[in-house]
Amino acid sequence: MKKLSALTLCTFFIFLAITTYGQEDKKVTAKIESSMLEDQIRIKATVTNGTAIYQELNYLLISIKKGDGGNLSNNQQKGKFSINPNEVKVLSEINVNFQTKDALKAFLYIRDEETQKLVAKDSLELNNELFKKKVAKIEEEVFYELKGLTIDETKSKVGKDFYDLFYMYYSQIPDKSTSAVTISELPSRGTSGQINVQIDDKIVYSFMTNPSDDYLKEQLSASLKYIKEFNARKNLIKNEFIY
Repeated sequence: MKKLSALTLCTFFIFLAITTYGQEDKKVTAKIESSMLEDQIRIKATVTNGTAIYQELNYLLISIKKGDGGNLSNNQQKGKFSINPNEVKVLSEINVNFQTKDALKAFLYIRDEETQKLVAKDSLELNNELFKKKVAKIEEEVFYELKGLTIDETKSKVGKDFYDLFYMYYSQIPDKSTSAVTISELPSRGTSGQINVQIDDKIVYSFMTNPSDDYLKEQLSASLKYIKEFNARKNLIKNEFIY
């Protein structure tokens, strides 16, 4: 009898893990694919709707190339689209002349058409170290449309509550980052989790979850403060392209 109970309990936890994993997979994902043909690179932007609902979204695809001489060129494509459940769709393709000593960065952003919230993103980098050399500053021109974008990667109700609070306040402030801000959540022991505030894939602030409204407001104030400080440090760097 005890063996049967243990087996039943084990089966339950396996089923729960599979179910949870499947739920986490049900989201919209963005992907940039690349292929080389002689002296050209083809960049293809695709999106997959892993959810069970019809979606109306828009996309922004940006590619930036730095030539061997230090000159920058960029290409932007954007548009609205709809996608059915479990559908994979090609959004755009860009062909770029590319030599051995060239460097390239490409970014794909998928936003909800109604709320304009960022739901998925992807990036591609080739010869990234060459961008560290001094080049013309085009960050404000190229990434103006990215200002204020946020992406929700929280998993719990507390995490979602904080993201909604953050989005409400952050969307109203005038001095926003030119890069998307990601609010992500990591599981922790017990009932708490860890929420990270990220810019440029760098964690600028982190805190443990707590359902208290006052606590979340305190963390919101701290998050906005550290975001402002991060942007200030970033703006001190002159004549250098930084994503």
